[in-house]
Amino acid sequence: VAAFEPVVGARSRQPAFYECLVRMEQADWQALLAPDIVPVAERLGLIRLVDHRVLELAIAELAASPTVRLSLNISPDTTMDPDWWASIESLMRAHPGVAERLIVEITETVAIQDIDDVRGFVTRLKNYGSKIAIDDFGAGYTSFMYLTDLQPDVLKIDGAIVESAARHPSRLSIVQAISDLSRRIGWLREIEA
Repeated sequence: VAAFEPVVGARSRQPAFYECLVRMEQADWQALLAPDIVPVAERLGLIRLVDHRVLELAIAELAASPTVRLSLNISPDTTMDPDWWASIESLMRAHPGVAERLIVEITETVAIQDIDDVRGFVTRLKNYGSKIAIDDFGAGYTSFMYLTDLQPDVLKIDGAIVESAARHPSRLSIVQAISDLSRRIGWLREIEA
């Protein structure tokens, strides 16, 4: 099943969009969260199936709720999966208007793996009208040059950096610098809109 977590605008304090998160309901009605599901699915080679299911749930919600904007995370394997592309193309044709309200999140590590392949992935999604977010920015070693090549619509700073900023003035400076640079380049336009 899907759970929807609001991504709130820093200035407006209103939800800019919702992140579609995977949950697995157990027989006792307890839910397994993504950190419980994703590593196991990756180890078993089933992560593409999980990503397909989350895509289906997100598109269904977008089709049912015409004012909602959603984001979803996809695994590195999925970015080059021809079956995922076939699914998203089919779903977008079946539900006109949803592509413009969909944000696909890729992690920073995916963004630097093979820049040419990832650039093609980003371009293809943007041609449908969807947006791209770089998730967990700062967790790895991304060059800002890679980001300018990909031109993401949203840049999400790694949570560990943001959480530690209150205790470490240097990390607060890093968060402020990334935020300022992002605002100047336009990577925050989806959050601030």
